[in-house]
Amino acid sequence: MSTSYKTLARLFHADRSNDSYANHSALAKQRLEADSTYRTGIVTTMGELFIAMPRELVSQLAAVLLAERKVSEQWNQIPGVMQWNYINHAVSEELLATNEMEGVRSTRKEVEDAVIAARGKQQGAKGEDVRFNEFAKLYLNLTNRSMSLPRTLEDIRFIYDQIALDEVEPNDRPDGELFRKKGVEIQGAHGEVVHSGVDGEARINALLTEMMRFAESAAMPSALSAIAAHFLFEYIHPFYDGNGRTGRYLLALYLNRDFTLPTVLSLSRVIAENKSKYYRAFSEAEDKLNCGEMTFFAQTMIGLISQAQQELIDELGVKVDMLRKAGDQCGRLAEQHGLSQHAGDLLFQIMQEELFDTYKAVSLEDAAANLHLSKQSARKYVDELARAGLIAFAGRRPLRMRASQALLGSMDR
Repeated sequence: MSTSYKTLARLFHADRSNDSYANHSALAKQRLEADSTYRTGIVTTMGELFIAMPRELVSQLAAVLLAERKVSEQWNQIPGVMQWNYINHAVSEELLATNEMEGVRSTRKEVEDAVIAARGKQQGAKGEDVRFNEFAKLYLNLTNRSMSLPRTLEDIRFIYDQIALDEVEPNDRPDGELFRKKGVEIQGAHGEVVHSGVDGEARINALLTEMMRFAESAAMPSALSAIAAHFLFEYIHPFYDGNGRTGRYLLALYLNRDFTLPTVLSLSRVIAENKSKYYRAFSEAEDKLNCGEMTFFAQTMIGLISQAQQELIDELGVKVDMLRKAGDQCGRLAEQHGLSQHAGDLLFQIMQEELFDTYKAVSLEDAAANLHLSKQSARKYVDELARAGLIAFAGRRPLRMRASQALLGSMDR
């Protein structure tokens, strides 16, 4: 990220003249009232929140929107079934990353089980609730592009309950009508107070209402309003615990309007890898000398989105190339073993699972659904692949299959 655009605080500290305070006030007013500035109309203790649009940020924003076209182009080359497998894996990684950010202990198996359970319930299956099940369901619901944004305070509380309520200590649960009614302080690594949340539930309610209104307005580009809303939510800190996880989910929900799901689902992982940069951006924006300017915060967040995109472009590029090679290899194997059309289709499905699925096993039910056959009919083609030595069974009850070592060897060549 370019550093040529200086924050108001840095410019103030660099000004050694006798007029430093007057210069600072004049520059703050100039930035706030510039024609290119996006103002929120939301007044905090720092001043009115706003994002100036220096050349660097304009270029950054244009670059991520352009990169998103490349992500979308590659994503659309992935078969629909495999997109779901990729999403399941990405949601698992997202849950792990956002939990790790807040010190919530969770294992990979726990989050994978939660995603499987949530996905099953989306499809109408019955089953017991598992840890993080509701959290996983919220992220999986992002696949619905028409999913409504929170519009009431009750909506915000519902999201929090799904994400964090079962994970916080009893004495850290909201004690107001919807949110906390007492103050809250966030401490740094050495016990120092790095942030104090907004005081009083009435003020919390007012600012959250403003946040929801602003996030859906046309006052600024929606990518920037999503970022501004994220800052404001964490500034408000409406709960005693669970604000980070709730805020990053809301960020994903708002960004989902402009970005593909793979980009949105990569963000918590990238943030977790750049925690110091992320937290520093909050500290800069909260510096009273910056007078409510969130430009540096927006630059940082756009930079993290860009990093997520570039990693995705590289990853999906490799996947698309491997998928093409797998298709060619599948055709050769089908000819070599004299496979029927349905067996060849099932083989390609299993090869795709190896490329995209966390669990790398296909159930008989999934195979039948993909072939548009009954399970009894699909079993014939499973047996055909087994006789050819192309699959191995990962389980018998229920029947689950994956690529055999021979097939994996052929895919590596």
